[in-house]
Formats: sequence, C-alpha cells, structure tokens
Amino acid sequence: MSYSDMRRAAAHLPVTISSAILPGSLWGCYDAANDVILIDRRLTYTAKRCTLVHELLHWRHGDDGCSNDRSKRERRVRRQTALMLINPVELALLERMYDDDLWSIADELNVTMQVLEDYRAILYDTSPNK
Repeated sequence: MSYSDMRRAAAHLPVTISSAILPGSLWGCYDAANDVILIDRRLTYTAKRCTLVHELLHWRHGDDGCSNDRSKRERRVRRQTALMLINPVELALLERMYDDDLWSIADELNVTMQVLEDYRAILYDTSPNK
C-alpha cells in the first residue's frame, strides 16, 4: 500500500494526519493531547509511508511522549513497524536477487533503510526477550 493509499485508509480513524515542516531531524510525531499525527512534508513517499505506520502505532498504543519508558516504546513501535511493512517471503526472494545490496532491497520493499535494518535485527536477534 502506498503512502497515499494509507492516508486515504486512515481517514476514518479518530486521529488527524497532516504534513508540516518539522524541526531538526524529526520525520514525524504523534500529539496525544490533540490526536494529531504530523509527517514532515520534505520526506520521500517511502519515508512518509514508513513514518505514518510508525506514528499510527504510537497512536494505537496511546503513547503520550511523556513517560520514562520512551526508548522502550520506540523499540516496540520500530519492531512492529518493520513487521507490518516487510513480507518475509518477499524479503527472502529479494535477498537472493540482490545479495547484500540492502539499499536495493529496501527500495524494492518500499521501506526505508531503518525499517529494513530493524527487521533484520529481529531476524538475527537470538535473545529470549524478543
């Protein structure tokens, strides 16, 4: 599903999704007090797509950005974003096609390098606390 398709599909949700020029290196944010998701309008459509899924997951979990477990919430949402956006069968096929050319794999999957790296970290994480 493209970024535009996702925006249309999310139109019925009780959260407002808008674009803006965000400060610094911020790609997106969820404001729980106002139920608003902002996506930086300067991003590529692939980055907007991944950021929208990420911020919708914050919304779904009711993350307010104020608690002490922020890094734990970020890890949870990054993991869920990767699992939602990457199909393991498609990834396996692309890995065979492109060897270790991760940029080409991410491009074919329509995800950012960060999402691909997060997914690969899940695959290779052997800790019992996954």
